[in-house]
Amino acid sequence: MRNAFWLILIAGALAAIIAGFVGGTLQTKPPPVAQLRRTAVRGAPLPPVGAGSPREEESRAADAFAQDDVVVDRKRAAQSEWQPERLQIVVAICGTSVAAESAFFRLKVPLTFVVDPAAPQASAVAQLARSNGDEIFVQTDDPPYPQSLAAYRHAIGTFDGIASRNAAEMPMALRGTGLAFFDERGDAANALTFTSLGVPLIQRDVTADNRSGAGYVRFMLERAAALSRRLGPVVVLMRPLPSSYSALRDFVQTHDVRMIALP
Repeated sequence: MRNAFWLILIAGALAAIIAGFVGGTLQTKPPPVAQLRRTAVRGAPLPPVGAGSPREEESRAADAFAQDDVVVDRKRAAQSEWQPERLQIVVAICGTSVAAESAFFRLKVPLTFVVDPAAPQASAVAQLARSNGDEIFVQTDDPPYPQSLAAYRHAIGTFDGIASRNAAEMPMALRGTGLAFFDERGDAANALTFTSLGVPLIQRDVTADNRSGAGYVRFMLERAAALSRRLGPVVVLMRPLPSSYSALRDFVQTHDVRMIALP
């Protein structure tokens, strides 16, 4: 009788454990993962999103950049051989907080800073970038003709180029100025016009932080590095956020990738 009692007790406990496990398995859904738009480059798709992808629990960015695809759908010639991983990091838009944005200078890698000339601390950020040997682009919505360029220099000092989401009239506005243009959307339809007028054109390839979590940002940096193995240097846009900085810091320290300046 005593053995029968213990056998019944053990059997009941095992049944309860199994029922709880099965119920939890049926009710638990896997976490959603970040979804990447595929690049249109023939023969150079991004690695599939799968195991190791970050949970999509962070908040979405709410600025103008958030309306763009994280990977630009633009035809780019794939190289015949695998390339070393090279990223060109653009931090935009800066000038609001020196305390927050100066963290990026501690990385000791080439960076480009897009500065809003009307921001309260734009001059201080630009000065730090110059002293650090980094490139400076000025953020603007409208084509910067001579009067505007003079106003920007008065506000933040010398700079290397203009950054904007609107590329329509930029070739004529920048012709003969020696300034480059950073196409923040990455899909300018008039790329040949820039070439014909002698204006250097740099186009965004990837946005790394459309979500705020450091895990997501690192995930996107890894995807950008993978893209660079087929296309060469990849231009990555980031926001001057603490999570973006920490992800980039960890990525630089643990990933075999070379950070290079814009051409």
